[in-house]
Amino acid sequence: MKRLVCLGALALVGVVSMVTTQQAWQERSTLVVTEVAENLYMLGNEPGGQGMRGGGNTGIFVGSTGVTLVDTKIFGYGQDIIRHVREITDKPITTVINTHTHYDHSGGNTELPDAVNFIVHENTLAQMSRDSCERVTNCEAFHGGNAKYLPETTFTDRTTIGSGSDQIDLYYFGRGHTDGDTWIVYRNARTVQTGDMFARKGLPFLDVANGNGSALEFGETLQKAVAGISGVDTVIPGHNDVPLVWQDVVNYSGFYNDIVDRAKSAQANGQSAEQFVESYSVPSQYSDFAAEPDRLATTVGYIYEGQ
Repeated sequence: MKRLVCLGALALVGVVSMVTTQQAWQERSTLVVTEVAENLYMLGNEPGGQGMRGGGNTGIFVGSTGVTLVDTKIFGYGQDIIRHVREITDKPITTVINTHTHYDHSGGNTELPDAVNFIVHENTLAQMSRDSCERVTNCEAFHGGNAKYLPETTFTDRTTIGSGSDQIDLYYFGRGHTDGDTWIVYRNARTVQTGDMFARKGLPFLDVANGNGSALEFGETLQKAVAGISGVDTVIPGHNDVPLVWQDVVNYSGFYNDIVDRAKSAQANGQSAEQFVESYSVPSQYSDFAAEPDRLATTVGYIYEGQ
């Protein structure tokens, strides 16, 4: 993979993020373009930084007639995305696919040209179209005049856009991080973009309360994705600073489902969720995955509650 570092502004400029009804400010992040394959790039954050920074990774796919973006970061980064696209190609941005509704993956939608075709899973459109928003849903971004940025193209289980070297396959395998997580396969590039179904090598944030996500179904959805996706080598994760490989997704499914199985067994044997969390350690075969205490406690709590 060829790394192309593109400098972003480092000044302390406000970046508006849709988190409930309040505006959050954060330091501008340096964005980095990584060439993943021919005509496919990942626009991510500078490695080694902390926190949300610019938001989720953006896929930039240069097709024969236009550019397809997958995810658009936090509000305020739309023009940065456009600028980096222009450094790669002069073809227009024609399509945006959002892996899910969250503000750090769809925040830049309203800063892109009106002619863009937005594509999401049908459940994600329902989340984006809500009258009221909690936490990270980002539906307020599409109220009023910005309703014109709501996606007009949706799918249920699987759909394909383009053909030949331009082919992109979209999959929905079930609930997990939210109830509308889309997996994107750039067929010719042998690459999958996972959104936050595989954000990084650690436990996920599960938007159970507002995004209709599920700790139990997260593991089942990972298993379905591993079984249902073939012919890929490379992974553009939701937030990891560098691309990963398909075997990492396979191992992630094993790591997560091992926790689910162990937690269910512990509960059946009368062990409390707190006791399980205190006793848990990452198995050696999954040593490159992190089980942060807070995330582990939250995940196990949902499992014990059957959510």
